[in-house]
Amino acid sequence: MSLLTRVRGVLIGPSVSVAVLFVSIGLFTVAFLAGESPPSQSPISAVTWSAFVSAFIAFGFVAVWLAVRRVSKALSRLVLPGYITFAFYGYFQGFVSDVVAFDFIRNRLFFSDRIFLPLAVVATLLVYFAASRFVTWNLTIARYTLVLVLALTLWNFSLWGLRQSQSYSFETERATTGVVLDRPDDLFPIYWLLFDGYARDDVLERHFGFDNSPFLDQLESRGFVVNRKAITNFMATGLVLPGQMELENLGVIDPVSARSLVADRDPAHWRFEESALARLLGDIGYRSVELSSERSTSVATRVFPISFYESTGLRALPPRLQLWRRSAGTGFIENMEATVAQSGAQDVLVFSYNYPPHPPYLFSATGPTSGPRLIQPDFKTRREEWQHKDEYVGQLEFVNSQILQAVEQIMAASPAPPLIIIQSDHGPASNWTEGKIVADPNEALFYERTSILSAVLLPSSCERSALEESNSSVNTFNLILNSCFGTQMPVHPDDVFWGNIGALTRYEDGVWSEVR
Repeated sequence: MSLLTRVRGVLIGPSVSVAVLFVSIGLFTVAFLAGESPPSQSPISAVTWSAFVSAFIAFGFVAVWLAVRRVSKALSRLVLPGYITFAFYGYFQGFVSDVVAFDFIRNRLFFSDRIFLPLAVVATLLVYFAASRFVTWNLTIARYTLVLVLALTLWNFSLWGLRQSQSYSFETERATTGVVLDRPDDLFPIYWLLFDGYARDDVLERHFGFDNSPFLDQLESRGFVVNRKAITNFMATGLVLPGQMELENLGVIDPVSARSLVADRDPAHWRFEESALARLLGDIGYRSVELSSERSTSVATRVFPISFYESTGLRALPPRLQLWRRSAGTGFIENMEATVAQSGAQDVLVFSYNYPPHPPYLFSATGPTSGPRLIQPDFKTRREEWQHKDEYVGQLEFVNSQILQAVEQIMAASPAPPLIIIQSDHGPASNWTEGKIVADPNEALFYERTSILSAVLLPSSCERSALEESNSSVNTFNLILNSCFGTQMPVHPDDVFWGNIGALTRYEDGVWSEVR
């Protein structure tokens, strides 16, 4: 047999057909995830990286197929269904978990890959042997399958591409319609420092045995107005922050508009520059800067690649081998340094999101602890982490030291007296003992979760008494705009909303009552 014949046999033989099919299925998993994911989670570089990883995995299975085929052609036929199961493992697990009604089964079966993985293997074998009785797999079927998979891949990538330019949609008039800010004679820099899961001082005393008053006294001595009764209007970060950024009360507007505001925002990329707050201030000369302790510096560990890894059989690896879940955890320190680095500008609007003191606990009172962090733990792990109260307090003390240091540096370097908002999105959850946190809360969890840190430093040109009109963070920027920029923004009641958009329970004036 000539060399040309050998090469031709390789190029058009079953090995190439199988390789192309495997790669196509891998790309389809990326395209499917991209089509389902928010645009902010799917930048081109991250999708490209995920496509590269999927192709690498596909070629690994092709190598397995070739090796098994040398031993037994019958056994080699199992590789394709095994690969499909691997490629969609996370989807299968999530789908089955969603349709199971009982939390007991869900928590013990589908949050544990040690149980789900062998079940998935058994299910794959059963489906394969059942299907083999009715379908004879051959290259003709493989080619038809290939065409179908490629068509679906292009379809999903097209959907993803269209969603990159997704715009907000509203069924009601915006609260900011017609609002124009009075431009001060001299702009003053604005800093919004957000700390996730930071509790109010009375809650820290009651549930954590920690006296936080020395830190608050330090802020007050620097001119901050500290609200000792501050509350949030939602219990989840993803609902609190978009509402504040968009100057809307998500609990009272229609669900379609609310979902539109909440969509495509996450701790790694809040799209703050697109918000109503940033646009209003931009109209009078401010430039917005978004900083986040959760923004990865590596394309391999951004939100979309992590979601891709978690959608495949890679999620069944032991945690110590899940490298994408492990990080040095220095993002908080670097983010605070980046925040302070803006202090030379007078026309800056800085939004700085910081994950601590929210667990995982990467810092003691004196600095970083040893050991990496676990990214995106399941609900059971999150609930357990909140119970480690001493570690929470230690991390909070470190956060306090970083806040005071940043405030000192900003005030010293700022070309004009700054406006600084130091706030948390919601409180901790040490009283989260059972069930899902989105369900109806017990009284202790309700008051712990809705209590927040809130301290505001206003320039002398702003009216300080305006801050006394509400305790709720939903009104923070409404009051600041009214006080400093001559607007007449509405002041909403201090109501709390618990649950998800479309199924919210309203607690008037932030007072808990048993839901029946």
